[in-house]
Amino acid sequence: MHDDTSQAAPCSAAVVFERSDDVDAAMAGAVAALRKAGLSVGGLLQAFGPTIGSGRRQITLAVLASGERIRLDQPLGAEAQSCALDGDALARAAQALREAVQARPDLLVVSRFGKQEAQGGGMRAEIAEALLSGTPVLVAVSTSLRTEWERFLGGPSRALPICAEAIAAWALAQAAMLRGQRAIA
Repeated sequence: MHDDTSQAAPCSAAVVFERSDDVDAAMAGAVAALRKAGLSVGGLLQAFGPTIGSGRRQITLAVLASGERIRLDQPLGAEAQSCALDGDALARAAQALREAVQARPDLLVVSRFGKQEAQGGGMRAEIAEALLSGTPVLVAVSTSLRTEWERFLGGPSRALPICAEAIAAWALAQAAMLRGQRAIA
């Protein structure tokens, strides 16, 4: 993976991952380091829980401002083959992301730009709002959806490695740059 910084959307970066990567642990580690450094971090972090029906794993989102956990999947049973996404839970997560954007933290974390967002739904509007807010935005994007993510951005994406230290370093640099811009204004 390379770092496309020359034409990336301002104040945004994607942690591009493969299915086998533990992107959530890297993002959680970065959030912990940033908070320890005194930055305010808002948004949503995804985590996988135990395996449920059909080999799927339980999916939860942690709302960073409150610690609330939102379970995104519906328990459909062991033999279920249909989409397990809980629409009501996704709506609650979208509201939490809107509230995080309004709170104007030093960094906004978006758990995923996923299939729903790539197809025009999910939290696409809230992600757009976050990107337009002027607050640095960090989002996890599957390698399989990188093209759709860049189409959504309107150009190449800044890509960060799946490494808590690299993610935190990028966020700290963004926060310092914004503080400098605010001091000049």
